[in-house]
Amino acid sequence: MKKHNSYKIGVIGGAGYVGLVTSVGLASLGHNVLSQDLNLNRINLLKKGKSEVYEEGLENILSDLIFQKFINFTDNIEETIRHSDVVFVAVGTPSLSDGRADMSQIISVAEKLRDLIDHYTIVVVKSTVPVGAIEVIQDILSEKLSIGEDFDVVSNPEFLREGSGLIDFYNPSRIIIGCNSEFSGSVLREIYKPLLDREFKVRNPFSNKNQIIEILLTDPVSAQMVKYASNAFLATRISFINEIAGISEKVGGNISDIIYGIGLDPRIGSDYLKPGIGFGGPCLDKDLRALITLSEENYFDSVMLNGVLRRNDLQLQEVINKINIVLGSSLYKHRISILGLAFKEGTNDVRHSLSIRLAKFLIEQGAIVTGHDILATNEAALMEDKLIVSENLNDVLNQAEIVIILNSEKIYSEINWSNISPKTYVIDTRGIVNISELEKHSIKYDVLGTK
Repeated sequence: MKKHNSYKIGVIGGAGYVGLVTSVGLASLGHNVLSQDLNLNRINLLKKGKSEVYEEGLENILSDLIFQKFINFTDNIEETIRHSDVVFVAVGTPSLSDGRADMSQIISVAEKLRDLIDHYTIVVVKSTVPVGAIEVIQDILSEKLSIGEDFDVVSNPEFLREGSGLIDFYNPSRIIIGCNSEFSGSVLREIYKPLLDREFKVRNPFSNKNQIIEILLTDPVSAQMVKYASNAFLATRISFINEIAGISEKVGGNISDIIYGIGLDPRIGSDYLKPGIGFGGPCLDKDLRALITLSEENYFDSVMLNGVLRRNDLQLQEVINKINIVLGSSLYKHRISILGLAFKEGTNDVRHSLSIRLAKFLIEQGAIVTGHDILATNEAALMEDKLIVSENLNDVLNQAEIVIILNSEKIYSEINWSNISPKTYVIDTRGIVNISELEKHSIKYDVLGTK
């Protein structure tokens, strides 16, 4: 086993999704992590090895790390900053109404760092921040501190998919380090060295020893652009295949075969080529809007990116149109069931979920909407109080006039349709239902991308 340097690391925003996965990941590399968050309820849960944020395997690894004293949690930001050689910042940067990222939490943290740093500290920005934000943080810290002597600021964007966050942390396709200081870059390399050597302090079922991990050392602006460009490209693929699915429906194609045929080209592949209701969640939409705003502020017309966003906005209307074709223009008292409430399968995150947006619209039109999700029923109920939720799939399916499948959970592809009324109409936006089973039980259906 190779010897690695252990660092005292603080994570600010450590009870949120990115902050928590980052905290657990860094602690499992052998670093002494103090994870801070203002949400005291979450902090108290985490101290007991429990998490409101769902991620497969998270609580098992967390409990082991707590037992071995590699990680602790606090709501005290001063304690966190004083403790740390390196501070990772993972607070939220939600979209403002004009598409810009809300920098208020980042600025607040920078002001705290300015006032509390009492020894050389590397500030690592994990949050997705607009180009220029690193300079803003440096300017705030420089009001009382000297760059290079008291602090350095590094951009280290995250590429964590919700529901697969630990897999992504332990098996990253790349680690991007954006810095202006050779020393701070070398420290970040050392922090991640155990990951490159595949050495962990706890049992790790997610590590793939064959994963090749590339480290790119670049400037902060380029590091931030890598993050924005990556998410914009993924959003582009989703909007592209949704548009192809729409054309396929009109001309009588089969979108599953089309995707398979496209994916056989090694230049293209099949990842993120799955039609659906569009992209939601806390990342793709937000980052795409921020990138468009950045281009506008710099007098560049992002024709293609605006088209990606417009197709995504139209995609929800496509599903509504399908509902209206079946039920008519008035949805009053019609019973509609939604399968999949989180913004995607494998997570309990309903932030910016298009499923919730659809449910809200249908409820506003007078429909009686019932929803099912394996992980997110409680979160969905808090988001929309008139949505009837149940963890019992049969309860949600019974008496529904229309069943809308919005994510790809395996349980939805294995529904026993023999128990469902033949008067039920199924709208499958993910292409996962067994069509022959529906036809066997005389259930009418509409599969997105197939005539």
